[in-house]
Amino acid sequence: MVRALLTVAWLFATMAHAESTDKVDAFSHWAFQPLSKPEAPAVRQVDWMRNEIDAFVLRRLEKSEVQPPERASLKTLRRRLHYALIGLPPENVFEIPAFDREIERLLNSSHYGEKWGRHWLDVARYADSNGLDENLAHAHAWRYRDYVVDCFNADIPFDRFVIEQIAGDLLAKGKPLSEANRLKIATGFIALGPKLLAEPDPMKLEMDMIDEQLDVIGQAFLGLTVGCARCHDHKSDPISMAEYYSMAGIFKSTVTIAEVKRPSRWFEHNLSSSVRMNFAQKHESLIEAQEKLIESFKDRANHELVALGKVAKIPKNPPAHYSEQTKNDLAVLERTLKEYESQRPELEYSMGVKEGNVTNLHVFLRGDPDVKGDLQGRGFPNLFPSMREDLPRENESGRLQLAHWISSGRNPLFARVIVNRVWRWHFGKGLVETTDDFGVLGAKPTHPELLDWLAFRFIEDGYSIKALHRRILTSSTWQASSVCSETTGQKDIDNRWYSRFPVRRLDAEALRDTLLVLGGQLDLSVGGKTWEYENRKHVFNHTSVDETEYEIPRRSLYLPIIRNHVYDMFNLFDFPDPNSMRGHRMQTSTAQQALFLMNSPLVRKTADSLSRKTYGPEAPEVQVTALYRKILNRAPSGEELERGLRFLIKFKNPDDFCFPGSGFAQSLLCSNEFLYLR
Repeated sequence: MVRALLTVAWLFATMAHAESTDKVDAFSHWAFQPLSKPEAPAVRQVDWMRNEIDAFVLRRLEKSEVQPPERASLKTLRRRLHYALIGLPPENVFEIPAFDREIERLLNSSHYGEKWGRHWLDVARYADSNGLDENLAHAHAWRYRDYVVDCFNADIPFDRFVIEQIAGDLLAKGKPLSEANRLKIATGFIALGPKLLAEPDPMKLEMDMIDEQLDVIGQAFLGLTVGCARCHDHKSDPISMAEYYSMAGIFKSTVTIAEVKRPSRWFEHNLSSSVRMNFAQKHESLIEAQEKLIESFKDRANHELVALGKVAKIPKNPPAHYSEQTKNDLAVLERTLKEYESQRPELEYSMGVKEGNVTNLHVFLRGDPDVKGDLQGRGFPNLFPSMREDLPRENESGRLQLAHWISSGRNPLFARVIVNRVWRWHFGKGLVETTDDFGVLGAKPTHPELLDWLAFRFIEDGYSIKALHRRILTSSTWQASSVCSETTGQKDIDNRWYSRFPVRRLDAEALRDTLLVLGGQLDLSVGGKTWEYENRKHVFNHTSVDETEYEIPRRSLYLPIIRNHVYDMFNLFDFPDPNSMRGHRMQTSTAQQALFLMNSPLVRKTADSLSRKTYGPEAPEVQVTALYRKILNRAPSGEELERGLRFLIKFKNPDDFCFPGSGFAQSLLCSNEFLYLR
């Protein structure tokens, strides 16, 4: 017996030692080390380089004995650049301006924020409905969407951008109304997630919501799966349960749910001025007074019915027994009430959070709130140093301190993660392939020195995303051709060393927007509300009735995102699941996509419009050439022109002169050359 007990004790000691050793090793993980400032390496083929990025890439190519790629043609680069920065096809494709000037023009376009704001909305798991059990309308979520677009257009420093989204309401104090509202709207980042609003257990509802918030913040800004420490110490990264509940206490001290019932109501900021709110309050008093007046009128009329002997007692429907004069007087009063209600001042709201009752949480053993461990003060993980003055104050939730800790220069993950995201959004893959996981189980960087160099320069540039774009877009690495030799392809099969530019399909939004542009239907207005739905009303509920309107001629950014019923076209072309944050979109090639391009009313309408605009009865070769120019941004070759003419001749329809051209236009819209960026 004693021997068995000693064996068990030895096993526990061994396991504890192993766990301790694992934690020590985890702290030495590359991503948790301070940023270095590597010098650009020496390379042989200096002429290929355009900036320091190329030195790091070329060094790896030369070590692998892979030839660097040639530069893509200017026409190819211009199309690639337009989709990269604004998500729209270029105009005047045969007038090619100086490339650097074109970069600056597009960076200063209001459509730049729409393209790059959409990237961030993937991370922010943006949606216009709650999803899950009670799929209720987020009628005011669009304000956060517009905030993101405006921030990218204004090139708000990224560290400031992050702080505003975590603690904007705390920064709003003492600011003018417009700036205070902007900062309150920013906290929509925390509030937008899906929630089980019909959850009968208030504690579970709140802790599930807090877990979702911590998970998004951890992955979005740190590239760490913080949520894995809810029920036990993180299995691979140095984040303990105690540290998890220290952070959870910060959001327990924050109001996201204003009213816990079934369904619960999320909190919203009132953005209206005090004058507007006072006016609205007085108007409500006027409505209440009119309602009381109507009730008093009915009471008197009912009493008169009995007093005059018209009825023995008040009937179920007294107005049916009123005199004509009484009915007319009552109708006047009720019309007045309806007028007052129709003139009710509309106040402005936004989703967000605010400070709540400051609370420290116990550790919930195995995540069960009924089994409590030690009480944890609000704070942050020990991954990176924090001074005593940096910790949450006694009378504050700690969100502002958390935001500063995340964006601190002492945190090497912060710059690495966002630089890697931007690289991924340009190249289709990050220098660290697992863009949302920089932990021990995440991928290692293919070019670690380049990642640190970019992160260091990003900080030096004042956390400017636009400055980061300029470095990437002016490099030979980004301007490379997508074509490579057979030898190069064999040596760098997965394009791990960037021996060519990766061929990528247009994403769902760019494809839809381009079809609308070609059909002359796209409304390029920026921002604003485009989805009329009563706030907190069920959308696509258990009845499976979809009343959502997607035939809006605005950019795809402004289409509603219904969590449990995403627009069919978006689903077909790999739109991310809005129930969770996504820094990386999958890219698939399916038969359903081909069927959509063959049968979609949107594609057919675009093809018909192109045919009518280019039709010429006496010169079919002019139509073929015009369609190539509009759709593929180039003139057809001699063989392509000949095939196009044969198509128009054999595809005649006596009842519709545009039918041949429409069919030919659609065949070009289905082509890989149109659908893919090279």
